[in-house]
Amino acid sequence: MKRTSYVPVFLLFFCTASFGQSSSNCAFRKVLTRNQIGKEFTFNKSKPGYYDSLVIVYLGTIKTKKGRVLKFITSRWYWGLSPRATSRIIIFNSKNQYLGDYYITLTDDVPDRIQGTSLVFVNAERSNCVAGLVTKVNFKDGIPREFFLKCNEQFGDIYGFQQNL
Repeated sequence: MKRTSYVPVFLLFFCTASFGQSSSNCAFRKVLTRNQIGKEFTFNKSKPGYYDSLVIVYLGTIKTKKGRVLKFITSRWYWGLSPRATSRIIIFNSKNQYLGDYYITLTDDVPDRIQGTSLVFVNAERSNCVAGLVTKVNFKDGIPREFFLKCNEQFGDIYGFQQNL
């Protein structure tokens, strides 16, 4: 019986450590259970001289034509002395189980919303890109292995899906 009493303390420790993979997973679960589309949640563990802040937005769900429910969140983790940023689009199933993610180059490149069965990206203002240019990535047939995010009519970035193994 004493072993089970340590389980909540053990889980709390991992949810309050810096934003490594396991701590991020706790934050993701908290946001998913809140189920508030478009609300930005910030988990800040920064210390003087070192950033460690995680910003998560729940975008909502998409149902594929085969009936699979996909849940989407965006994650922007600001870390380090400068700070640096790591951005991702993270996909879960209907049971909030992690399926995989797309690592995104710039924090401005995360999707803005879900429309129908598509993630919608609206270009932010940055050099050489067309501000307001819209890219839609359709998930009707499932999770695409990769997608092209337009910067302008000729250039952009290709992002690949990294599946949970």
